[in-house]
Amino acid sequence: MIELSWGVSGMEVGCFFAAGANLLTPDWSLFVTVGVFLLVAYLLNTLVFKPVLAVLDERARLTSGFRQQLGDYDERLAEYEAALRAARVDAARIIQERRAAALQRRNELIESAKQSAAAEVAAATQALEAQVAAVKQTLTRDAEHLAASIASTVLGRQIGTPS
Repeated sequence: MIELSWGVSGMEVGCFFAAGANLLTPDWSLFVTVGVFLLVAYLLNTLVFKPVLAVLDERARLTSGFRQQLGDYDERLAEYEAALRAARVDAARIIQERRAAALQRRNELIESAKQSAAAEVAAATQALEAQVAAVKQTLTRDAEHLAASIASTVLGRQIGTPS
């Protein structure tokens, strides 16, 4: 059989694997191991876990406020985007209405200008016709006087001028 033992200060310390040792009966080294474990657990808890957990709790506390603010900002952003979409729709509607009104006004002005031009053309046509009639009368009278004058000269006697 295998016999394992360590010498510490001249005394023999057995281990669980020592030959002839009963594995079901613990010796005093179990208490030392449990004590060292509890000491290390206490030191780790005090020096590592509590500070790390405190930092994590503080971080969670701070970020929960930011997460709530982020949620509020998301809601406000959605409201602003909805308002912006509504404003764009209203702006497009207003632009369309004003464009239609401007086209209507343009058509009215064009029609008014056409009517005004037609009235001016009619007035000018009447004035021109009146002038043509007056010129015709003048030319007719002048032609008659000229014919009478030519006839008087050719005939050598006075011929009456038509009235």
